[in-house]
Amino acid sequence: MKRSLSLLSLLLLGTLGVVAQEYSGRIIDAKDKSPLPYVNVGVLGKSVGTVSNTEGGFKISPVGDVDSVKISMVGYKPKRFLGADLKANPAKFQTITLEQDVVSLKDVKVKNRKWKEAVLGNTTKSKGTNAGFNSNKLGNEIGIAIKIKRSPTIIKKFNASLSDPSTTNVKMRLNFYTIKDGLPDQLINNENIFVTVKKGDEAIDVDLTQYNIVAEDKFFVSLEWIETSPGRIMFSASLLSSFISRSTSQAAWEKVGIVGIGFNVLAEY
Repeated sequence: MKRSLSLLSLLLLGTLGVVAQEYSGRIIDAKDKSPLPYVNVGVLGKSVGTVSNTEGGFKISPVGDVDSVKISMVGYKPKRFLGADLKANPAKFQTITLEQDVVSLKDVKVKNRKWKEAVLGNTTKSKGTNAGFNSNKLGNEIGIAIKIKRSPTIIKKFNASLSDPSTTNVKMRLNFYTIKDGLPDQLINNENIFVTVKKGDEAIDVDLTQYNIVAEDKFFVSLEWIETSPGRIMFSASLLSSFISRSTSQAAWEKVGIVGIGFNVLAEY
C-alpha cells in the first residue's frame, strides 16, 4: 500500500509539474535589437496569454504539447511556436525577434463628395448602468461594433464615458478591427494607439487624425488592458444592447448581450 501511495504521489507531482510549467522570454526588434513592449503572447483559442512588459519580457503558463503560441503586435510579422517544440527546446523562447511588417497606406479618393461629420456608436454617459473588463489580465479586451453611414468613413476621434472616476493610472491600447461573421477579424490600424487613463478621469478622448483609420464597412473598436495595474475601469453602459470581449489576445471572442458600453467615434463620411 505504501508503494502504491508513493507511486501515486510521484505521478501527481509529475502531472502538476507539467501543468505548472512556465515559459519566459524576451521579445526584440529583429533589426535594431531594441526591446518590444506590449507584444501579445497567447495560446490560440484559449484564455492563456499575456503582454510583454516595457523591457520586452514575458511569462506564460500553461502551454500544452498541441497548443500553438502566437507572438504578435501591430506593425510586425507574427510568429508561432508549437508547445511540444517549446517543451523540447525552451531556449527558443529566451530571445524572440520580430520583423517589421511594411503596410501600404490606402489613399482615400472620393470625387464630388461633400463630407459630413457624425458621432457613431454608443453615446451613453450613464452612471447607474455600467460594464467593464472582467479582469486585469494582460490582453483582456472589450469593445463594440459600430455601423457606418457611408463608405469610406474616416475615424477622427474616439470617446468613452466612465461610470466612475478612475482610481489609478491605467495604460491601455485602442484597437480597430474589421468584422466577419459578427465578430472582430482583422486590425484596421497599422500602428499602436496607446491610451492612458489617469486617476480621477471620467472620460477617454483620443484624437485619431494622425493614424489614418478608414472603415469600409461596419467595424469594431476596443480597449485592451496592456499594463499591470491594481485599478479597475468601468464604462457607462446602456440596456438592450451588447458588447464583445475576450480574456486574452488569442482567446475566442464572446458576445455579451446584456448592455452596450459607451464607446463612440467622431467620423467623417
